Amino acid sequence: MLVYMNADNDLEQFGILNMNQMEVVGSTSRVKIVVQIDRSPSYDSSNGNWSDTRRYLITKDSNSQLIQSQLVEDMGEVDMGNPDSLRDFVEWGQQNYPANRYALVIWNHGSGWRTASVSGGAIPKAVSYDDTNNSQIETVDLPAALATNTRLDLVAFDACDMQMLEVLYEMRNSAGVIVGSEGATPGDGYPYDRWLRRLLSNPTMSSESLGSTMVTEYVNYYSGAAEVTQSAIRTNRIPSVAAAADQLADALIPHADSDANALAAARNAAQAYDYPEYKDLVHYSQLTKQRIGDQAVADAADALAAAVEQAVIREAHTGSSLSNSHGLSIWAPSPLEYSSRSESYGALECSADYSWDEWLGSQTQ
Repeated sequence: MLVYMNADNDLEQFGILNMNQMEVVGSTSRVKIVVQIDRSPSYDSSNGNWSDTRRYLITKDSNSQLIQSQLVEDMGEVDMGNPDSLRDFVEWGQQNYPANRYALVIWNHGSGWRTASVSGGAIPKAVSYDDTNNSQIETVDLPAALATNTRLDLVAFDACDMQMLEVLYEMRNSAGVIVGSEGATPGDGYPYDRWLRRLLSNPTMSSESLGSTMVTEYVNYYSGAAEVTQSAIRTNRIPSVAAAADQLADALIPHADSDANALAAARNAAQAYDYPEYKDLVHYSQLTKQRIGDQAVADAADALAAAVEQAVIREAHTGSSLSNSHGLSIWAPSPLEYSSRSESYGALECSADYSWDEWLGSQTQ
């Protein structure tokens, strides 16, 4: 279990919390939990207030405030927003802690594929924002960062908004299972002690089982306390989902002018997240089916829902505001929003391979 914990930002205190949760269970002879953590000089002064980057083998202890795991390497300041740093950590972990399966957690702020406001500024990024180095790992950089000699079995994003078709299409060859949230993730992030305890009790569980366990424990942890969503997805099904979304796009384009009002209404009513133009893919497609009386649109929407169902291992959510979540979101902006980001959206592999961007560009309302 490799955890790339970029706490060189305003989430630093939660990094300390999560490492202490990991220490509740600790590594065993069957499961090694390895963390690379970069801290900030600005937000949390506990545990010696160091602010460089360190690698730890997580060991078990009962102190919920102090990190007492085995320090493996003090690296000095590392730019955790550099995709090369992520790749270096994964390769180092695989070489030094060989295993039958490898899971990676990418821990930090996240914003799907597009610009986000983090630490007071508009930063073009996907995940892993490093305050000290003013850097970030963008969506298009993730495949190269994770193209290690041994393929990862699971990648989980302990970060907001990353469970998007655009992101997973980029990462379709990076791991077998992707775990993440369609929407916002509370500061506490994953309850590491809960799902790690279940992994340690069954260290031979499959990647799909681990992904499902992470979803269950995450949503149970926040039930009644916060509205959250989480899903685990098979990446080998992502091309089929993208192809089905392409068919829906092709079916919708002829209606862009004649049914502009109905299509805008479907978009506005679709399940949204903290970025309002991020829409649940299934809910959005079904609303277009309901509002457009066309058999091609209906068939494409149903085929897309079936493709998503085949891709999703487990999805769960809590809270009435997220009741129409199905596990995978997509960018569905207004024409004005699309025009402001069309160039960067066009750089994504899904835009090069499919026509969703063409559908977005054809909208008139």
